[in-house]
Amino acid sequence: MLEELNYEDIEKLDNIVLVDVRSEGEYKNAHIPGAISIPILNDDERREVGTLYDRVSYDLAKIKAVEYASKKLPELYEKYLELEKTCDEIVIYCDRGGYRSTVLERTFRALGMHISKLSGGYKAYRRYVIEKLDEYFERIKVLTFYGLTGTHKTYIIRRLEEDGIKVLDLEKYANHRGSIFGSVGLKEKVSQKMFDSYIYEAIKDDPDAIYITEGESRRIGDIVLHEKLYKKMLDSDKILIEASLDERAKNICEDYLPSENKEEIIKTFEEFKKFISKERYEKYSDMLMEGEYLELIKDMMKSYYDPKYSFKKYDYIKVFTDASYDDIKEFVKKYLTDQSSYAKL
Repeated sequence: MLEELNYEDIEKLDNIVLVDVRSEGEYKNAHIPGAISIPILNDDERREVGTLYDRVSYDLAKIKAVEYASKKLPELYEKYLELEKTCDEIVIYCDRGGYRSTVLERTFRALGMHISKLSGGYKAYRRYVIEKLDEYFERIKVLTFYGLTGTHKTYIIRRLEEDGIKVLDLEKYANHRGSIFGSVGLKEKVSQKMFDSYIYEAIKDDPDAIYITEGESRRIGDIVLHEKLYKKMLDSDKILIEASLDERAKNICEDYLPSENKEEIIKTFEEFKKFISKERYEKYSDMLMEGEYLELIKDMMKSYYDPKYSFKKYDYIKVFTDASYDDIKEFVKKYLTDQSSYAKL
């Protein structure tokens, strides 16, 4: 195996293990999906080495890095020996394909290990993904679901994926539901880089297929949709999902679990209050504290969320009102077989 591989070459390989040798923080912010984290320097060590590099000298920074890394080599070697038993080749990467991955790759290769490194590191992978997404978003086709808050569009999309239909689950990739309260109960934030990687993973094997997705604004929390994908969604065939206010409120309650996430919702209300009157904010706060969740959700949807949506002006190839999942799935399967037979309503 070559000592250095481009990511395009890596994608063609079978039975490999990708190892991210950067610090825990770098890995958590963004990594190649499927890669495991075995850092050479932890966050504190990397910070110290970086400070030496910036403020003292490159040579002293290298000496400190070698000092930290050399103490870990026996433990690292044991971990890589165990990994080697599970695959044909180990491929490691750092940020730029420089010092960290080069030293480890050459050391372990000299000891007879099947190990290579990603040329250019994570940054080269990131450039590759951006270029591919730009190309694939020209080719991709989408069928987009719209509907008011609580119509369970995300639930439908996830059921379709379970049933073998290709989807782009944007809210799952972003780990955000797309509204002010969209992160409630979801804990970990997803970076833009990871979001882009998740989309790439979803479409790379078939960028010319039709994918089912949910109508979103250009921004999902802190994530911004690629301009080409967003335009594809706006120009796509569209399905409207409708449900009663009572049903939507019940769905929202099940998704957000206000009784379990009360403190987080109260905190988010501080941001929400700038969009509503003082009187309405006080009313909502009282309802939240009293546990009147369903009535609170209904009022918020009627007075704030529902009026904001502009998608009612769109033409739809199908409108489902209080429909079963099976009815929706059947329609989607027929559409995927022959799109030309569906004239817009």
